Amino acid sequence: MKIIVMRHGEAEMLAPSDKERHLTHFGKTSSFQQSQWLKTWLNSTALDKVIVSPYLRALETFEQTNAAFGQRLTDCAETWDAVTPYGSTNLIRNYLETIVDDQENANVLLISHLPLVGEIVAEFCGRNTVSFRPATIACIDWDGETGKIIEIKSP
Repeated sequence: MKIIVMRHGEAEMLAPSDKERHLTHFGKTSSFQQSQWLKTWLNSTALDKVIVSPYLRALETFEQTNAAFGQRLTDCAETWDAVTPYGSTNLIRNYLETIVDDQENANVLLISHLPLVGEIVAEFCGRNTVSFRPATIACIDWDGETGKIIEIKSP
C-alpha cells in the first residue's frame, strides 16, 4: 500500500476559529501544483481513497487536489475527524489495516495538519524525517506492518 501524507496548503492566520482558516492564494496554487506532481508521480495509477480533515483549509486543499486529478476523486473521498491536527495515529493505523487487508496495493491520500502529519510518518516508518512545510507530500510504501518513505515533495 502507498500511504501519501499531505499537509494542507498555506492558510491565513486570522479566522473566527482554527477550523475556519482559508487557504491563501499561494496555498491554493502550491496545493494544486503539488497535486499535479502527485498525479504524475502516480503515473496514472488511481487513488483508491482520500481521507481529509474536516477543517476548511484541508477541504480547500482537497478541492485543489481534486481539480488536479480532473475532478475524479470526489467518489473516493471522505472527511474524518481522526485526521484533524491532534487526531489519532492509532485510529488511522487501524483503519488503514482494514484497507490493506482488502487491497494490499491500494493508494491512500491523507490530507491533514501539523503535528499529525509527522506523527503519521513516525507511526508507519518508525520515525519522522520529513519537514512538513505547507502542501508538502510524503509517500510511504507500507506492507501492513512496516513502512518506508519512498518520496518527499515540498513546494
